Amino acid sequence: MEMHVDNFLRRLYIVMLFVVCLFTTAVLLYRNGSYYVLPETERPYHQKYEQLKPSGIESHAFGIFGSVLIISGVALYSTRKRIRRFSDVGRIKNFLEVHIFLCLFGPTLILFHTTFKFGGLVGVSFWSMSAVVLSGIVGRFLYVQIPKGITGNELTAAELDVENQRLYDMLHVEHGLDDETIQRIDALALPLKPVADLGFMEAMSVFVFQNRGRRRQLRALFRNTHAAAEGQKVMRDVYKIANQRMTLMSRIAFLEQLKRVFHYWHVIHLPFTAILFIILVIHVAVAITFGYTWIW
Repeated sequence: MEMHVDNFLRRLYIVMLFVVCLFTTAVLLYRNGSYYVLPETERPYHQKYEQLKPSGIESHAFGIFGSVLIISGVALYSTRKRIRRFSDVGRIKNFLEVHIFLCLFGPTLILFHTTFKFGGLVGVSFWSMSAVVLSGIVGRFLYVQIPKGITGNELTAAELDVENQRLYDMLHVEHGLDDETIQRIDALALPLKPVADLGFMEAMSVFVFQNRGRRRQLRALFRNTHAAAEGQKVMRDVYKIANQRMTLMSRIAFLEQLKRVFHYWHVIHLPFTAILFIILVIHVAVAITFGYTWIW
C-alpha cells in the first residue's frame, strides 16, 4: 500500500512539474504571440518591441532564468550522482526527474529569449541545446529500463534473482498459479531466439516493439486462467504482479544490450552538453562586455 501511494505521489509530482512548463509556455505565447509571428523587419514597430527583443527586459529575463535552471539541473543531478559524500541524499531517480524538468523548462525559456530567431553562434547554441534535450529524453527511457532498487541504484545480479524469485512466489504461493501458466507468462517476456543470437540493432528493436504488445498478450492469457474466476480485484492484482515479473525478466535478458546503448548515449549527450555550456559562457561574456546586464 505504501509503495502504491509513493508511486502515485511521484507521478503526480512529475505531472505537476510538466504542467507548470506547459502552462508557462501557453501564457507566454498568449501574451506575446503577436510579436513572435512577425517577420524580423517588422518587429521594431511592435508595441512590445523594447521589452521583447533579446536584449529587452522581459526576453533578457527569460535567458537569465532559463540558464540558471539548466545549470541548477545539471549541478544537482551531477553532484548527487558523482560525489560519494551525497550518495545517501534522497533517491537518485527523484534527482533525475528534477534534472529533466529543469533542463526542459530552462531551454523553453531560452527559446523565448531568442524570440524564435536563430543565427550565428546563437544558432549553434540552440541546436546543441536541442540535441541535449532530445538525447536526454532518450536517456531517460534507457535509464528506466535498467532494473534499480528503491534508492534508485542499479541492482546486482543477486538482487535481480531475489526480486524475480519474490515475484514467482507471489504468483505461485499467494495466488496459486501453476508452473505452466507462469512459464507462459515468462515466455512473453523473452524473444523467440536467444538474446545472445540477436544482433545489437535487432535486439534493441525486439526489446522496444515486443514490450509494446506484451500487455495485450498477457491480458489474453489471463482470460483463459482460473485467476479470472476469482473476481476482478484478484485478477487485477495477479495481472499486475505478472506484468512486473514479465518486465523484470525482459530487462534482465536485455541488460547487457541496454548498458551498451546507455554507454553510447553518454558519448552523444555529454559532448553536446559541454558545447552548450561553452557557448553559454561565451554568450554571457559578450553580452556583459557590450553592456547588456539586464536590470543592474
